[in-house]
Amino acid sequence: MPAFPRIVGGLRIRLIRHVFLFNPAAGKGRAMRDRDGIRAALASAGLEGEFLDTGRPGHAIHLAERAGKDGVDVVVAIGGDGTVNEAVNGLMQLPAAKRPAFGLIPDGTGNDYGFALGLRPGDLADASRVLAEGKTRVLDVGEVNGRYFANSVGLGFDGAVAEAASKVRYLKGFPAYLWSVFRVLKDWANFDLTLTVDGRVLEGRAFLAAVANGPRSGGGFLLAPAARPDDGLFDVCRLGDLGKLEALRHLPKALDGSHVGLPWVTILRAREVILTSDRPLTAHVDGNLVFSAGHPEPLVFRMHAGALRVIGNWP
Repeated sequence: MPAFPRIVGGLRIRLIRHVFLFNPAAGKGRAMRDRDGIRAALASAGLEGEFLDTGRPGHAIHLAERAGKDGVDVVVAIGGDGTVNEAVNGLMQLPAAKRPAFGLIPDGTGNDYGFALGLRPGDLADASRVLAEGKTRVLDVGEVNGRYFANSVGLGFDGAVAEAASKVRYLKGFPAYLWSVFRVLKDWANFDLTLTVDGRVLEGRAFLAAVANGPRSGGGFLLAPAARPDDGLFDVCRLGDLGKLEALRHLPKALDGSHVGLPWVTILRAREVILTSDRPLTAHVDGNLVFSAGHPEPLVFRMHAGALRVIGNWP
């Protein structure tokens, strides 16, 4: 279905058609509590469109793909990084020429992709204003083992923390991740990692490995602070054989990116990346958990440069 035309002052104006994919479970129920406020903020910004609830894991993939096939101009995810991931996976099923633009109202747990777009979690009015202005940039999309991702993938300690944070009932956002860091660290054991970046191979013990399209993950950690979602390259962060006391001392530096340059930190940039571990580990793909990752099958990454037009608070 095309965007609806309107006659204003004798001119034929094409109105942009939006579809809003709302995840009631995002932010451990926060999005549901914000539902009326979100709709009011959208209305105040002059935005109208179809408002669709996601009802199960993977639902937003199908809704986003269907919206694109129906000729929608903009698909907006309302939720966290998991909702973003599903919507992007739906849009990437479409030919590039028929792919709608993507927009976001960040109201989830981590909201790391929203950070890359210049959006502030919980500021519904500002996010709606940004959507209404409709300024787009062409951004990259990553792919790992056939699944697309917008922001980042983490393996090892990063994935274990994401798993623990998903089980925290009474904390949300960064506090849930921070509490999970201490809980996971107590029993954590490093792993053997084989990292291949554009054909270059690095082997050794590792604490975590992250493949990033955007700079932030884990609700506030800048593991790859120089990552840019429009440069056609992944930023790969490898933390080496870090002990528990060293982790307690140095992990806070990842909150502002000052960990970069420490001797056990490796940052590389590449278009193709392969991660292989010596045991099955938990990974996260934009916050969505993947179990038994890295072994025996490796994680294989491909870059899709300039794959998606994204509305953001662009300078």
